[in-house]
Order: sequence, then C-alpha cells, then structure tokens
Amino acid sequence: MLKKMLLVLLGLALLITICCYFFIQSNRPTYNGELVLSGISEEVSVYFDDFGIPHIYAKSEEDAYRALGYIHAQDRLFQMEVIRRIAPGRLSEIFGPDLISTDKFFRTLGINEYSKKSIQIFNTSADDKVKSSVDAYLSGVNSFVAHGSTPIEFIILGIEKTPFTLLDINNAIGYMGFSFAAAQQIEPILTKVAHELGTEYLMALDLGINPNTASIKNYSEVSAEGDLSTFVSDLFKDLPAPAWIGSNSWVLGPEKTKSGKVILENDPHVAFSQPAVWYEAHLEAPEFTIYGCHIAGVPFPAFGHSRKYATGLTMFCNDDIDFFQEKVSPQDSNLYQHKNEWKSFEIREETISIKGQEDITFNVRNSVHGPVVNDVLELGSDPISMYWTFTQTEGPILETLYDFSHLKSMEHAREAAKKIHAPGLNVMYGDAEDNIAWWASAKMINRLDTANAALIDDGSSGAFDPLGFHDFTENPQAENPPWNYVYSANNQTRTTSGELYPGHYAAEDRARRVVSLIASKNTLDASDVKAMAVDIQSENAPEVVASILKEIGTSEKLSPASKEALAVLEDWNGTFLKNEIEAVIYHKMTHNILEGAMKDELGEESFNQLFETHMIQRSMQPLFNNDSTIWWDNVTTQDIVETRSDIFVKAINEGINELQEQLGPNMNLWKWGKVHTLEHEHPFGKNALLRPLFNVGTFEADGSSMVINNLKFPSNGTGIYKVKAGPSTRRVVDFSDVENNSWSILPTGNSGNPFSKHYADQAEMFINNEYRKMLMNKEEIQSTSPDLLILKPTR
Repeated sequence: MLKKMLLVLLGLALLITICCYFFIQSNRPTYNGELVLSGISEEVSVYFDDFGIPHIYAKSEEDAYRALGYIHAQDRLFQMEVIRRIAPGRLSEIFGPDLISTDKFFRTLGINEYSKKSIQIFNTSADDKVKSSVDAYLSGVNSFVAHGSTPIEFIILGIEKTPFTLLDINNAIGYMGFSFAAAQQIEPILTKVAHELGTEYLMALDLGINPNTASIKNYSEVSAEGDLSTFVSDLFKDLPAPAWIGSNSWVLGPEKTKSGKVILENDPHVAFSQPAVWYEAHLEAPEFTIYGCHIAGVPFPAFGHSRKYATGLTMFCNDDIDFFQEKVSPQDSNLYQHKNEWKSFEIREETISIKGQEDITFNVRNSVHGPVVNDVLELGSDPISMYWTFTQTEGPILETLYDFSHLKSMEHAREAAKKIHAPGLNVMYGDAEDNIAWWASAKMINRLDTANAALIDDGSSGAFDPLGFHDFTENPQAENPPWNYVYSANNQTRTTSGELYPGHYAAEDRARRVVSLIASKNTLDASDVKAMAVDIQSENAPEVVASILKEIGTSEKLSPASKEALAVLEDWNGTFLKNEIEAVIYHKMTHNILEGAMKDELGEESFNQLFETHMIQRSMQPLFNNDSTIWWDNVTTQDIVETRSDIFVKAINEGINELQEQLGPNMNLWKWGKVHTLEHEHPFGKNALLRPLFNVGTFEADGSSMVINNLKFPSNGTGIYKVKAGPSTRRVVDFSDVENNSWSILPTGNSGNPFSKHYADQAEMFINNEYRKMLMNKEEIQSTSPDLLILKPTR
C-alpha cells in the first residue's frame, strides 16, 4: 500500500514537473525559427544577439515597425499593459482597490482627455509616413496579442489580453511626461514651509525663490498644500511603473577627443523596476537605420543613434507646472472667482472599474487654470488647480519622436527639438560630420515678475496666470560652442538672454564633476567616457566635511567614537565605494544634521517629504556653510538658542551611536555596500512567494545620489539605503567607429518575460560597471547572434 502511494506521489510530482516544463517553454519568447506575421509584405529577418537585442532587417519601413511591434510585445507585453493603464486611471481594474487613489489622481490630470484631442489632430495633420509606421507597429503588437502566448502575469491576475490602440500609445507618452515633472512633489511642500514658517526659512535653503512675492498672503487659514505633497509622494511609491528623476549626458566635439570624432554619452536616471524602462532595438530598412531605446508600447525610440547621428536626453527641470489656490463662492461651491467674476467649474464625470468591487463614480472639476487636483483627497479645503503645459498646449509628440529617429542633419534635429512642448528635455546631439549641440527643449512659460513659480499662487485675481510662452530662441542651447563640448546634469541653466529661468534644478554636484573630468584631459576616448559615466567621486562632499570639521573638529563635546569617525573623514576624497566606510559615516552624519536643523520646525512628515525631493541636496551645502541661519535654533527648546555647533555635535554623537548599534562597535566593518543595496522590483515582487521569480537582485552597490553614477535612495534615518533609482541605461556612441566602438548596458535585461534568458542577463554587468557593444555591423551580427527569427508574410 505504501509502495503504491509513493508511486502515485512520484507520478504526480513527475506530471507537475512535466506540466511546469511545458508551461515555461510555451511562455518563453520566440527567438528563433519561423513565424507568419500578418500584414508584412516581404520576409523580415530578426537576429537576437547575445543579450536579446533584436536586429530587425526589413525591406520597407512599415515591415520593420510591424516586426518591432510583434517582438516588443512578446518581450514586454505585461509592462506595456501596465503603462497604458496609468494615465487613463485603469490600474484598479487589474490590481484592485489599493490603487483607487492613484487612478482618481490620473483621471483628474486629464491626460486621457488630452490624448484623445491629440489623436484627432494627428489623424488630420500628421504625415502619412508617420501614420503608416504607427499603424504597422500597432498591427505587430496586436498580432502577438491575438496569437502569441499569454504572459504569466496575465494568468496570475486573471486578465485577458486586449488589442492596443493609438490612444494607448499617447497615454504611455503622457504618463512618462508627468513622471518627468518635479513641481508636483516640490511646490506643495515648499508652499507649506512658506505658509507655516515664513520666507526667511525659504531664503536660507538657497532655492532661488523670490521672498518678496505677495502670493503667500493669499491663503485661507485652511490649506491643503501639505496634504497634496503627501499624496503625490505616496503616489509615486505605489505606481507599478518607473518614474524619471534626472539624467547625465555630455557630447564631446572633435577637438576634445583623441580620434578627432564626436563622442556622445547619455545615462537617463529613472526609478529602477523590473522590467527596466527601456527596450533596445535596432531597425534596418532602405529608408532609415536606428538603434534606439523604446518606452513600452511606443513605436519610436526616445533616443538612439544611426551611423550618422546620435541623440540623448536629460530632464530640463524647467518649471512647466503652476498651482493655483482657487477662491470658492461661500454661497455656491460650483463657482470660483477669477478676475473679479464668478465662473462655474467645468465638471467631468469619471467611472473607475475595480477588480472584485463595484464601480465608483466621481466628478473632476476644472477651472481656467486646469484640473482641481486636491479633490481626489476628499478634503474640505480651498481647491488647488494645476496648470500643466503638457495638457494645456498642443504638441506633435509622435511626429517629433519619428523625426528624431529619422534625422538628416543638425538643422533637422534643431527643428525636431523645437516641437517639444512638455515635459522639458535637454536634447543632446552629435553626428559624424563633427557637429555637437544641446537644446533645452520646452515651451517655457512666460510669467509676470510678481508670480512665484516655485509656490502655489492665488488664482482668484488672475495676476499670476501664465502670459504665454517664450520663443524657442530664448531657450538655453549651444551649437558647436568654442569650448568643444556640451553637457547636462539637470543643473541650472540660463536663457540665451542671460536670465535664470524658474525650475527645480538639481544640485551642482554631478554637473561640477562632469566638467571637472572633461577638463582634466586635453582629449578623451570612449574608454575615458565609459569610466566617467560610472564615476563615484563627489567634489562637494569633502567640502561639506571640511565645513563640519572647521566648526567642531576640536570640540570637547564630541564623543571618542565621533572623533574617530571625523578623523576617518578628514582625508576622504569623496568616493562612494561599496568596500569603504566613509560613505556610511557621511550619510548618517549629514542626515542627522539636517534632521536636527529642520525637523523641529517642519515636523516628521513634512521633513520626510522635503528629504525625498532633490531640493534638500541642493540646499545642504549652503545651509551647512551658514552659521547664522534661522534653521539652527531648535524651536522646541524655550529660552535656549542653539547654534550651528550645537546641532553639529549633537547630530554626530547621536549618529555614531546609532551606527554602533546598527553595524557594531568596530568601525572598520561599516562597509557602504552592506547598507547601500539594489534590488530591481517587479510589480509582483512585494509578494514573498512571487519575489524570487520576478525580482532581480539584491546587489551591494557603489555610488550615491550626489555622484555621476547616481544610485539614488530615500534617506529616512534608518542607516539603510535601498537604491530606488539610477541610470536606466548607460550609452556611449563614438563616431570614430560607430559600428565597433559604441556601448550600452541595461540594469537587468532586454526582456520583461521572467522565463526569458534575457530577463536579467545584464544585471551583474550593470552593478559591476561593465558595458556591452551596441552591434550595428550586419556581418558581425549575422556571425555572432545565437538566434534568428524569420517573419514570413501570409500567403
């Protein structure tokens, strides 16, 4: 009997194993063999190289895009599904009630409504070539939806595959546009500081804010700006898709390179996720060549290169969002005041379907400034409207992306850059004809001098309304400058007239280091540029340490352990290596100092919100250098006025004690890599059972949030620094030999299918700062690619 039971159990185990094997095999992407693809006119060859990058060879542009659509879908369909649902607020349909607030917020923004209007314009005015390419891509995607395997995520969630449309493409671009913007996270919390503490506190943060603005006086006693900042901060934590945080890029002219030819570098910084944000693909057709990085569900790459030109992108960080607090009529909550008259809110009804629950319906109010964004919080405060350049103006987004993947010259690139309305982007350009260029591309809002772009303004008078937009000729830009390079690290720029344009720019740390490294050598080559992109040294951090040592280095109030820690930092050169201890001490020390200076005024919640923005990094060094700032005094201690020295000593003593409790008394064991780690999280990765299948990592990591290798983390005082964002790719394009000396790396892999061999095959290389070649030579591709897929037309 026992023998029979064992045989039955063994049989069941074998059956389950066989079923699992065939399930996995049937759900892997098809990288070799032959497939019939409806709609293509002639056979298409797709070579997959050692890292799963598809090299698509077609005899027409439409066939190339149709093949790309199919290939993109088989590798990234679930990611495409998630991305297309964010902007129209349809995540609750598949993930359930936890994402209702997120859906309501995105419905409120009106991206879906804007996409519908954009489609109408596209259908009537876009070039036929662009239309046919988009249609071909969608046809390829939908061929996989109809005939391809069902990704495991769809099976787990119990959802059906459905066709993709032009609306989905526009919404995917719209979501990425919103994630670029920084104002929605920064301006509410800065307004709260100004409203509750006063402009003196803002001035001490050195954010370039005009303290003379009258806008602060226009608030009612009940204000929701702090609650709005809390919500937006939580929103990005909950999203099952990556958001943008910054970027690096530089282009070296021929006089700065050893070969005498242009070299372009670009590493856009995005929240890490699995799958990673970009899908790399190489398309060859008689009309064009492009090797590019694609957003999920979008046919044209955001940036890429051919044998003749290369482009890169960073965030401009211009302020293209203005918030307005509306004054509502005491007699009628549907009326608001604007320019001395009462106007009715435009009302749009929205219905959200929720998995496992009944639908919910709510109203979205719109003023002349835009949607009322705090209604989603269901608070009884005055409404806050959001003016966003993206939804308030027309922008031929798909045509612009098409242009950038079909460039003919620098002049052509400039014309394409002019079309970008929002989000603001630094377009980096280099070509085989020895041209380099940088255009800060956006419709820059023209505001009155009395308007304060960094705070929430009064909406009732109309005095702070946008006046229109500056001409593109005023945008920051440089073409073939005499200093022979262009660069961007999200830092402050000047208009061509020399004025500073309002924005939420990053601290100077990365920009300063980029310029320093370029200047350190007369000429550089691709290996130098690759090394620059993974540089982990800060020139500002040792200066911060020096300011602390100058203030309290000999203080008798320091504990013996604190003196030992400061001695370790005394000769530190600012490198953030995983096997070093200095970074551990530095981050704990600076966080505790900022907490000691600011938490008493802001409270824990607001302090944490401010610390999650990059503005605190921009403010830290000026704050530490200022011995008389109002922030040093602890407002909770009556009859005592704390000094900078008091805060420094207390923060460092407490910080070192915390590190001893966390990491042990032996300071030599406080290694940065033990606390600074990277795990690439899939939307299912929070589930303990699914985490091993879907997540990638964990890895000990070099870098930090203030170096070129920007591995960014939320700092909350715990001493644990889990990396949440960083380079979404590192690219180096060298025009001395584009086909053999151009390099890239992705954070995990090119496929989003967990059963694919290319799901995580670049993860170790990425964390070890390695690169792989971006293949473009056909003979090399044919001879080295392990997989070949032939797509055949229907006969």
